[in-house]
Amino acid sequence: MSSITWLTPSNSEHAAWLVVYVRRNYPVINQNLTKKPFDAKQFCKTFKANVESYWPDRYERSVQLTKIRNAWDQEQSRKKRGTQSLSIQLDSDVKKKFSQFVKFHKLTQAKFIEELLFHYNTPNGETDLFKTADTRRQDSLDKEKLEAEISALKAKLIDKDKEIEHLKSKVNKFTDTTSSDKSGRTDIEELIYKGFVEHVQDKIKP
Repeated sequence: MSSITWLTPSNSEHAAWLVVYVRRNYPVINQNLTKKPFDAKQFCKTFKANVESYWPDRYERSVQLTKIRNAWDQEQSRKKRGTQSLSIQLDSDVKKKFSQFVKFHKLTQAKFIEELLFHYNTPNGETDLFKTADTRRQDSLDKEKLEAEISALKAKLIDKDKEIEHLKSKVNKFTDTTSSDKSGRTDIEELIYKGFVEHVQDKIKP
């Protein structure tokens, strides 16, 4: 059974890496964790303490924790292979905004560029990257509100369906009664007609 004991929240490298990894791979978990103004270490500690609630099934939890550990090992292996420097010229305003984003997301400049590239190639991902905890919280509230409205409309539809079925039942009963009354009147008229014919025939007999 895979575990998460290797992950150390007090390790700045572990914590910073996990924040990025969870944001990329577990958006729902990330949304829950970013509802509070956690720093990277608090984020990591809270994630580690709640892995059983994220994946209650032991087998699924084992698969996910193995996946996380493998991703960390791959990250370390990539670093050992070495990196290449990148030198770019930026407009002063762009550079200022870049620095603000890096500071806000608690990432190195290199890691921030990696994030930009990753989300650029992920549909709609680039918009999620810059969402703050307040924005995510508002998104969650909006989603809950829409889901509540959908549930209310579904309940109304069910009530309307019941009302329609009730009305259909009343119409059917009315139709059956009408047919029965019509049939009864036809039989009576037939008896009267036969009686009249017999009476007439008796009158015209020689």
